[in-house]
Amino acid sequence: METTLSKDVQEKLDMINWDGLKDKYGISPETFYNSQHLASQLVYGQMTDLVFASKEDFSGLLSLRANMDTSGEKPEMKVKVFTMEKPKTMADTLYLYRQPITSEKVKEALLERGEWIGPDGKKAYGNLNVNGGRPISINLDGKKQQFLVSIHQPTNRVVGMSVDSVRSFFFDKDNNLRGKGMYGVPFTAEQANALIEGKAVVHSGQRKDGEAFTCCIQFDAARREPAVSHPSWFKEAQRAGMDMTPKQRQEQQEKAVQQQKASQEQGQKKSGGLKK
Repeated sequence: METTLSKDVQEKLDMINWDGLKDKYGISPETFYNSQHLASQLVYGQMTDLVFASKEDFSGLLSLRANMDTSGEKPEMKVKVFTMEKPKTMADTLYLYRQPITSEKVKEALLERGEWIGPDGKKAYGNLNVNGGRPISINLDGKKQQFLVSIHQPTNRVVGMSVDSVRSFFFDKDNNLRGKGMYGVPFTAEQANALIEGKAVVHSGQRKDGEAFTCCIQFDAARREPAVSHPSWFKEAQRAGMDMTPKQRQEQQEKAVQQQKASQEQGQKKSGGLKK
């Protein structure tokens, strides 16, 4: 199939069993061959944006993720298909690799929702944090491994990425920075190490129109790359002024969390009083 895709992306797409995907889910290969964005997401290990698929016994939105499999006679891109799940709440048990996420702090961070002002100046609403804020331990292949955890917002699925893989995203085998960055500005070693730990970092960038701006970044385990996050402490920091030291930002974050908990407790007391 002739496309305008880069050679590397097209070669990887050609290694996918499209007949099997079309027979089982009604997924059209043209959807990916005709979109550089979707094709790149798929072949580079990200969960793709939602795509529509239709078959006699199925019709709906799906997300795909592909990984290289070299166990057979020839390399092949194996694809996993994900359907949408209902939005998670604190009452739900979250699982990664069929193991429950026991850290309440990670769960709270994953499920914290709110609104923010997008780059287009419009209000947006969704998950405020890109990941759980810290790694969790998972027993995998007979040993404990550290994972960052995110919720893939289009499908509401819990997705993990090993800390070792996240580190390889930022550093080469000799521990040299790979030059990753966002908005035209590379991450420093300090920022990269913080992102590997699941932390949110303040990052100054430059828009396409040349205007400088400041945003908050975390590593997204579902997208396999850094992404903009909107934690409540960052909004407080923006109101207070962005020229704060890391210690001041940490204090601001802790203060915001305390205020949020106090507000929730007050609301519960009022609710209890009304019931009486």
